[in-house]
Amino acid sequence: MIEQADTAAFRQRFLTHPGERQDVDYKASVAFTSNDSFSLKLMRHIQGMANVGGGWLVIGFAETDQGHVPDPSHTNTICSSYEPTRLSQAVDSCVARGQRVRLTIHFVVHSDNGIRYPLIQVEGFERLPYVCRSDKAAPDGEPILRQGAVYIRRPGAETAPVSTPQDWEELINRCVRLRRDEFLTEFRELFERMTSPTPPSSSATEELTEFMNEMRDRWRSGP
Repeated sequence: MIEQADTAAFRQRFLTHPGERQDVDYKASVAFTSNDSFSLKLMRHIQGMANVGGGWLVIGFAETDQGHVPDPSHTNTICSSYEPTRLSQAVDSCVARGQRVRLTIHFVVHSDNGIRYPLIQVEGFERLPYVCRSDKAAPDGEPILRQGAVYIRRPGAETAPVSTPQDWEELINRCVRLRRDEFLTEFRELFERMTSPTPPSSSATEELTEFMNEMRDRWRSGP
């Protein structure tokens, strides 16, 4: 119960103490339709956050000279348009076939005004960066998504395709870290089995040999 309370309090702070950074973005109160300019840009931001380790998108806040404040036009009806299954399907339709963006939509009631706000929690990719599947433009013709682009979230609340040496360095380093962690986890599990009080079976020994050969081939081929 304590852990759940802490998590709820953590999410509530996005509403009571708003502030943008690389992994947190605030958007105006606009219903999600999947094909208008706002919705397409939202999906671009989701791709960008997923490619740099994840983050949060908070819907229903307006940007003012004093910072982000609850958008006066926000309603529970707009909040309900961010139905989890529909949003996830729309997001997945914009990335390469076979890729699935891991996200969770939390509906949080603001402690001050009693209105629900959708908080989109985006998780980072596990093995490969997300690649935009196709070109998509807003109804007015504005190009928003570009086929083959790999979007990232940069410091300063900017989402853009990978284009600079620094962009590539950050993305490659993340891929290498993930593969390294994957290797260490697999090796630790196998090592624990090999050093258990029960003598390793011949199949376990063969598995270790196969694992080491696989790791050698994987590192030779690169991330």
